[in-house]
Amino acid sequence: MSLDPQIIMKSLSPKLISKALASFDRAMTVVVGTCWGAALLMMAFAVYTMSLSVSARHAADDAAAAEPNLPQIVHKPIEQRGEQIMVERLQHGFPGITFTLQAQALTVTAVEASKFREWLTALSYIDTISPEYHWTIQQFCVGKCHNNEMMHAVLTGEKISFEAPQP
Repeated sequence: MSLDPQIIMKSLSPKLISKALASFDRAMTVVVGTCWGAALLMMAFAVYTMSLSVSARHAADDAAAAEPNLPQIVHKPIEQRGEQIMVERLQHGFPGITFTLQAQALTVTAVEASKFREWLTALSYIDTISPEYHWTIQQFCVGKCHNNEMMHAVLTGEKISFEAPQP
């Protein structure tokens, strides 16, 4: 295989070179156009994604604004003075029932079976005496309880209060 000078001259002819350059220009125009189209498509997708992100953020902000601020519940032991006043009031209202107070525990006892209804009413009254107190029954006995008592209940109480909600 030898290089023929005529073939070399034909391949370097201005007509063939101009055709090759025209073909190369068309191919480059297609490649550059495709790249610009892909870039525009990616930018449109990015704008759409940002739009979704912004609307999701607005929806989250609206939901947070619509959520109510609830107050904080605070549990405190009942003050000894407040408990003593309450025991005196109970003793005055229910003279047949014995009320004893020891270390945040209120003991309600009755020794006669005929006092059952009054004893039960006293327990109900203790629960509803003041809405800021929450009572829990620790012991509950009806019948033969210890110390020859017919009815015996031990209640522990705590004071419930509310604080302003935190923003």
